[in-house]
Amino acid sequence: MKILAINGSRRTKGNTETLIQALLAPCNAAGVETESIFIGDYNIGACTGCEGCAKSWQCVIKDDYAKVINKIDAADGIILASPTYWYSVTSDMKRLIDRSYSLVQFPVSRKNWIGKYQNSGKACITVGICEQFEMAAMGNTLSLLTDFSKDIGFEVVDSIAGLGFFAAGSINNDSDILSRAEAAGQSLLKHLKQ
Repeated sequence: MKILAINGSRRTKGNTETLIQALLAPCNAAGVETESIFIGDYNIGACTGCEGCAKSWQCVIKDDYAKVINKIDAADGIILASPTYWYSVTSDMKRLIDRSYSLVQFPVSRKNWIGKYQNSGKACITVGICEQFEMAAMGNTLSLLTDFSKDIGFEVVDSIAGLGFFAAGSINNDSDILSRAEAAGQSLLKHLKQ
């Protein structure tokens, strides 16, 4: 079993990574292989809308996107996490999502699609972090990550909204959300073991 966490933040010791590590803690304790990556460390360009991926599940643009997809292919559980930048995910995370148009196909019409990971057993937790204390200020950060995950075929086990966190590491002072993250990690582990 392997769990992959994809972090949309560029803060290596920020609140998003702290929450990811709390999610991964029960998995690490159980001896499960885990990996946490910063998507900003990968050279992923914008989707060009070329439709070159229409029948292959593979993006034709040659950059680091394929490396990330290979990691997702090899994982059983995925954590998608991003801080909120202007009511949405970071530009690094958005490029990953946009390029993942290659992970859906439209076999009959444009009205219906299938995701590459449909019926694969892959499960996901989505995480959004926001400086403000109101959920409205998070905009579509969490819903975008969750809807995207479902669209490509992941089963979303849980979603976590971290509100009121800005200074790097400030989330360490909130034992409630860290406990919530650990419980979500345990839920993911339990789900994958079924």
